[in-house]
Amino acid sequence: MVIDGRSHCSSREHRGSLRRAVGVFLAAAVAAAVAGGCSRCHTLNCRLDAIEDDDARRIVRDAVWAHGSKYRWAECTALRAEVTRTEHRPGGDTATDEVWLLDPVTGHLRIETPAQSAVAVFDGRRLRVFRDGAETDDAAARGRAAGQARLVGELLAMPISLLGDGRTVAYAGTRTGTAEARTWQGLAVTDGTASGYSGQDRTVVEVRKGARRVENVLIRWSQDPFFGRRMRVRMDDWRPADDLVVSRRWRLTPIDESGAATGPVQYTVRIHRVEVNPEVGGRPFSRP
Repeated sequence: MVIDGRSHCSSREHRGSLRRAVGVFLAAAVAAAVAGGCSRCHTLNCRLDAIEDDDARRIVRDAVWAHGSKYRWAECTALRAEVTRTEHRPGGDTATDEVWLLDPVTGHLRIETPAQSAVAVFDGRRLRVFRDGAETDDAAARGRAAGQARLVGELLAMPISLLGDGRTVAYAGTRTGTAEARTWQGLAVTDGTASGYSGQDRTVVEVRKGARRVENVLIRWSQDPFFGRRMRVRMDDWRPADDLVVSRRWRLTPIDESGAATGPVQYTVRIHRVEVNPEVGGRPFSRP
């Protein structure tokens, strides 16, 4: 009886130890996941607090909440979009299907163009372009990829992209529409020297007052296909993707210094499908 009792007691102790070990493991896993999310949220908080202009900081904060909370943006490690990018030419439109993958907090991204067997990836250090699985040094291809990468990185995760690393955001005043029906609050965005962008580049983001929704982005970027021309990106068709809100249509129109259109729409980006945190294997931001 004593021997049986000791055996039973040892078995119970073993099961109890096993349960405690499993419990510790699960607690550690949960803590690690929470810590990861908290770390990214802390990063966004620090970048928001670093905006010295009080008006700009308030507008950015309100816009982030209007497009999905900062907590949900922090939890989004991959935003996947299936896209058709159309160039409007006098001789007819040229449409290209692409698949984008973006980490909104780090800015790491991937652009796939299946019809061209092309992939561009940015891992936070450098942009690499692949054709048929092999890296290419073709200057034209790299130039086009740089313009696409900037468009994706700036606009797909708007307005959380305003909190990009090394950016300066300042209040740029208001603009009132026809018959004073709408008012937009402007944010002048400047990238630091570490970004590699030209010091002549300019970005102004217009947030509709009241709705707190980003509706226009005025750009003068040096990359292909912009080449320093002024353009307005009209962002609309905002729809939910999980708890985030993403613009599904961008229309790029040339403008003059006053912001008035100087021609018809030159490019349209139509986003057909958006996924938040899809399963992605390997190292999608560094490999073809």
